Amino acid sequence: MSVSVVNNTEPKNVNIFKTAMIGGAAGLALKYAKPVTKNEVDTVLFGESDIIRANNIKQARKNVISDIVKMYSKEQKNDALNLFLERTNASIRYSNALDAGNSKAKKEAVELAKAAKEKIKAAPQAVQNEIKEMTKKVINKVRAARLLSENAIKNAVKQSRPFPAYILPGVALGALCGYIYNVIGTISED
Repeated sequence: MSVSVVNNTEPKNVNIFKTAMIGGAAGLALKYAKPVTKNEVDTVLFGESDIIRANNIKQARKNVISDIVKMYSKEQKNDALNLFLERTNASIRYSNALDAGNSKAKKEAVELAKAAKEKIKAAPQAVQNEIKEMTKKVINKVRAARLLSENAIKNAVKQSRPFPAYILPGVALGALCGYIYNVIGTISED
């Protein structure tokens, strides 16, 4: 028995249609994988993205504070809640004064905030720690609301991107790659 080499005479061609479909799938993936730019966001949302973020953050802050107020109504003798709400109310007054452009109300809010800060410093350490925990909760919830708002805006922009602008170049590039592979395969056989 003898062993001999079998030569394959068929060319190693790939199906151009399949490579075009793979290119189209890559184009579709690029539509969602490509990072969103500030100009793109402003174009889709007509420059309202900063206002949407600010409103979402204000709403989240308002919700957290209202939850704390509900807790306070149940436990009115809690010093930490009382001091936290006092400082929070001063902060809310300050931001409202900034929005309204009222310098007198702004000065009053600063004075209230300073007084609340002094009361917190004079409070026992356990009360201060409880206030820090409440502040961390508010900050974390506001951060989460900001991130959710930014992600929702980015996803809305990605959804509004034109479908053909990503699919058609992907299909063309995939078909071109398949054709080039076939041509190089036939050249190398000669």
